[in-house]
Amino acid sequence: MEQKTTQNDAVPSTVEPAQVPAGKYNQLWSRPGYLIRRLHQIHVGLFAEACGSEGMTAVQFAILSVVLKNDGLDQLTLSKAVGIDRTSGADVIKRLVRQKLVTREPSKDDGRAKIVRITQAGRKMIGEMQPAMEAAQDKLMEPLTPQEQAHFMQLLSRLIDANNESSRAPMA
Repeated sequence: MEQKTTQNDAVPSTVEPAQVPAGKYNQLWSRPGYLIRRLHQIHVGLFAEACGSEGMTAVQFAILSVVLKNDGLDQLTLSKAVGIDRTSGADVIKRLVRQKLVTREPSKDDGRAKIVRITQAGRKMIGEMQPAMEAAQDKLMEPLTPQEQAHFMQLLSRLIDANNESSRAPMA
């Protein structure tokens, strides 16, 4: 059955009408920001399903992953590397310190800066969670062919790079 659309709820020509959920909110499916937010919600759910038993959020895992490969970054640089603002970064790092997954110490070069280092428990946590995190990523991307996945990642990266400075927390 063909779906009627008005100019306000027209579906982009790249989306088949059968792919759009029925209902009066079809106009949302033509808005990239809405679709990106919805995909993020789905990713958070998949991550929580795969990794939630550890009490770890996707942002905490991202911070730990960056510290694992770049031990000794200051909090601000670490927050920028993950794309979160300074206050949120400090809060996430405090939680990781309480869980004994990272340590935080004053910088020897700048008394205002705090240096973050991963602990052995943090390394172990990343090692244990990595397969589950990868499974969540795979499940998210599963509907796409390998070529579509590569193209999707390329397009996402290009959009992020081109719009990075418009973010409330630009990545460094």
